[in-house]
Amino acid sequence: MNKNKLKFIIYAPSFDENNGGAIVLHRLCDLLNKNGEEAYLWKYYFMPKLSFNPLKSIKRIAKYIINKYIKAYKTNKIFNTPIATNKIINDDCVVIYPEITSGNPLKVKKVVRWLLHKPGFFIKKINYDKNDLFFFFSKSFNDEKFNQCNNQYLNVVWIRDDIYKQTNFGERKGSCYMLRKGKNRDIVHDLNNSILLDGKSHNEIAKIMNQCEYFICYDLHTMYTAYAVFCGCKVVVIPEEGITKNQRQPKKELQSGIAYGFDDLEEAQKTRHLLYDIAKQQENDSNKTVELFIKKVYKHFGNQNVVYNKD
Repeated sequence: MNKNKLKFIIYAPSFDENNGGAIVLHRLCDLLNKNGEEAYLWKYYFMPKLSFNPLKSIKRIAKYIINKYIKAYKTNKIFNTPIATNKIINDDCVVIYPEITSGNPLKVKKVVRWLLHKPGFFIKKINYDKNDLFFFFSKSFNDEKFNQCNNQYLNVVWIRDDIYKQTNFGERKGSCYMLRKGKNRDIVHDLNNSILLDGKSHNEIAKIMNQCEYFICYDLHTMYTAYAVFCGCKVVVIPEEGITKNQRQPKKELQSGIAYGFDDLEEAQKTRHLLYDIAKQQENDSNKTVELFIKKVYKHFGNQNVVYNKD
């Protein structure tokens, strides 16, 4: 192996099929390996945020201890995601941190920050270095205070069309809804005959989506909106003040079938039939963003002479 060949370490939590961040971090590791690189996961556990309520703090610390020392760290068996150890860390390593990671816990010199959401959305205090290389999952997540380069796009997609598909072509009743990252927002839709989907398994969610006429989402950025379209729901994302439809989703084709507010529903229904093929094409195109990511990382960290291949 060329001594200048880089090793990629992705700082990632345990795999969770209901956690979009965990999914894309594990998927990135898989795609890097499929592209001929040497990539590993680093076991990351969310540090608990202490509360002024001692009981809450104790519960959060207990959950952290259980997750780190008792529960097994999970990976997806269909992904190629080996686990990194201290032995492989050296000057040829690039660590990829999600935006929620402050500082540089692994003390690696080559650092990539992958903005899976707006910096500061989940944690208030963030500490990034001026020499870090930034990429964003969506343009709406980029923050020019940290990254002024608008072409640092790294978008990894894994479409669960094995589960999310329309099985009910008959009568539908009521609505289902999801809060997720919008859990602190005001509920504005009618809760009568409306089912909360947060915390349910993929199979349960797909079954309920096939029973309901509407899917209401308070999280502006989640694949579940597309999954609800696949299942035959009329999908409405509840607008957030100050954020336009194009700011929520800059790519017009990915707005297909997804209404931004109830007033947009009729227009969204005209394009809902297009979304599945667009999403599958996006899944295929995501591998191209990984290829570009690899080249940019080598260029940035001074390994331009390394021959890139996908063997």
